[in-house]
Amino acid sequence: MLKKSLLGAAITAVLPFSVAAEQDQPIERITVTANKFSQSIDTALATVNVIDRAQIEQSNIRDLPSLLNNISGVDIVRNGGFGQKVSVFVRGASTKHTLVLVDGVRISDANSGDVSFTNIPVNSIERIEVVKGARAAIYGSDAIAGVINIITRDAQQHQVSVTTGAHNYFNLQGASKVSQDNLTVGFNFGLERTDGYDVIEKDPEAPIGKDHDRDGYINRNLGVNISYDAEQYGVLSLLGQYSNGHADYDNAWGNDEYEFENYSAKLAWEKKTAQFVHNAALSLSQEENIQTGTEVKDSYSTERSEFEYRTLYTLNQDIQLTAGANLLTEDLGESSASFSESSRDNKAVFVGGFYNDGKWLANLVTRTDDYDFHGRANTYSSAFGIKANKYVTLRLNHGTAFRAPSLTNAFVKDSPWYLPNVDIKPEEATNNEFGLSVTTGAVRYDFAIFSNQIDNLISNQYDADTGKYIPYNVDSATMKGVELSLALSAFGFEHDANLTFLDAKDDTTGADLPRRSDKAFNYTVSKTWDKLDVSLNMQYRSERPSISFYDTTLASYTVFNLSANYALFDLLELNARVENLTDKSYTTAGSGFAQNGDLLGYVPLGRQLYVGASFKF
Repeated sequence: MLKKSLLGAAITAVLPFSVAAEQDQPIERITVTANKFSQSIDTALATVNVIDRAQIEQSNIRDLPSLLNNISGVDIVRNGGFGQKVSVFVRGASTKHTLVLVDGVRISDANSGDVSFTNIPVNSIERIEVVKGARAAIYGSDAIAGVINIITRDAQQHQVSVTTGAHNYFNLQGASKVSQDNLTVGFNFGLERTDGYDVIEKDPEAPIGKDHDRDGYINRNLGVNISYDAEQYGVLSLLGQYSNGHADYDNAWGNDEYEFENYSAKLAWEKKTAQFVHNAALSLSQEENIQTGTEVKDSYSTERSEFEYRTLYTLNQDIQLTAGANLLTEDLGESSASFSESSRDNKAVFVGGFYNDGKWLANLVTRTDDYDFHGRANTYSSAFGIKANKYVTLRLNHGTAFRAPSLTNAFVKDSPWYLPNVDIKPEEATNNEFGLSVTTGAVRYDFAIFSNQIDNLISNQYDADTGKYIPYNVDSATMKGVELSLALSAFGFEHDANLTFLDAKDDTTGADLPRRSDKAFNYTVSKTWDKLDVSLNMQYRSERPSISFYDTTLASYTVFNLSANYALFDLLELNARVENLTDKSYTTAGSGFAQNGDLLGYVPLGRQLYVGASFKF
């Protein structure tokens, strides 16, 4: 349970920055898509975090999980380095309870709900928007803890970069954009490879086996961003991102490699009039993972198609109304597993309203989803806010969300491990949040208290009669916490810090949910001297319980990362990054036991140096 003293400290921390707010003019608000249209963060009435391209390039971070790990309320658990499985806990919720999008297109594995975060190349990312809280009324299934929307490159100039580093790491990437009259064409490409390292800690007493090896990785990717302004007929756009590659991992008995081929594509139309904004989009995506390394290959494939139309109507300067419809198809037919039903459709409609008179703000959106086989799910999102003055915004929001069962849960067949449950029901959630933000020319501060209860959690229960696992709606979990974020210019340095207190429990047993830290702190300090900028980043995570099988507590840890960029010439910039500066050894997930009973874990990123150059013209 959250200590009252911690909550008191969090509230007290707001006070000095509220006073400082009176001394400067507000900085320009950053527009986001929390409600599927552009608006300022302060009027979105939700906790929103944004990472833009400039921040990505300043940090020289090499993969998406490391970027996300700097955001308040987001905790990353890695099973090793590049290409390995990553769990992303948003406010304590599992990965499957956060909707992940690329340019608004769903990309998760519909079997497990997992997302191959490590296979989304950083060179393809222009901007990351993380919207926290129940957003199912806006986006539909899976948006229980929030939404991570990865917006692909929109280069403002030609750029080519090359980086090399630890474990024979190599990265070549580029991006460009050209315009002619009403047509704009942009693209990005990348090649990333590394020999990797042995990602699982080994028992020194055990014989050397096939897993005593390096776990390498390669990613080849290409993206396009094309738009055409047809003037009175609106703007047409085509966005696409493709990647394929290969990764090794450790598995003592079966497959220990995988190949992947993922893509997302979106054809969109937008038309603006005096009072209406019309949007229509058709999207396609594939998430394919083929497990190899033995004679038996296992394929996990999700193909999706989605069509959505929505409109935004400006009734007057204070009120906007929205409505739309969505059709989503998911198909697992290319997977190795067999299903009695391998595809399904979901039909949804939604309506909403947004009020903002400059002082008082309110949002209300409701949506109904009708999934084949699982029935109808009705959700809503409501929010109320007040701008106390031009610097301070208070917000209160309440919403519901759901996650539809997977086709594996309901219709898998001929599996050696699982039996289906055709009566399985959607998981359901209720989310509440109170927040306060302060924005001036020198500081941005955000404070949030949140609570998220998830009911009808799907859990695989062992059936002694068949020796297989059957999914049932048996569990419930509640995640409560406090987040504080601060961005501040002071003493000639830029400071960016956030602190999260989390209380995530299994409602049935009262136990802490495994693999979640109850305290997390991130701090980055940076300084620019003429042509040189340097950043030092610190990440602290408190101890966390392991999964019940290992029945242990994983120790807390603190790591430091250092990055620098130097403009050698107007067009040429040199860059460097040192990961885990002190070579800290720590464990975020167990992997097995040694013969003497000691817990073995996944090996984290040790000290690693990356150096490179970027040519912009």
